Amino acid sequence: MKRKILLISAMTIISNLIFGQVTDVEKNLRTASSDTIYGWKKGGMVGINFSQASFSNWAAGGQNSISLNGLISVFAKYKQENHTWDNMLDLGYGLLQQGAKGNVIKTDDKIDFSTKYGKSASKNWYYAALLNFKTQMAPGYNYPDDSTKIS
Repeated sequence: MKRKILLISAMTIISNLIFGQVTDVEKNLRTASSDTIYGWKKGGMVGINFSQASFSNWAAGGQNSISLNGLISVFAKYKQENHTWDNMLDLGYGLLQQGAKGNVIKTDDKIDFSTKYGKSASKNWYYAALLNFKTQMAPGYNYPDDSTKIS
């Protein structure tokens, strides 16, 4: 039985290694396509996470908790011959309630915007300027005392 499992595992690993190689044609296609992309390229990601922990007569102890976190990350990049302009925006917010009568507290809170402009100086060198803006959406408190603002 052990030999069968070992044989199947070895064959799986070897077959993945054999078909995991990049051919010369694929390398040339990737290089050609990445060298010729001009104009705007836009994209992003949205993530929502929810978690809950519930304990009932648990000998080791613990507190019930529930949390919700969200993240939005978007970008817009521009490339034209000797100019590049990269823009990124990250928004994140998270809340947590711990215990039966616990207050809702903030676990994540960010607004992060970055923009970078670059002009080609030579083939591999750019002059660049970067602007970064960071802040938050809601006030932060010194928990567990939620009457004292700290940010």
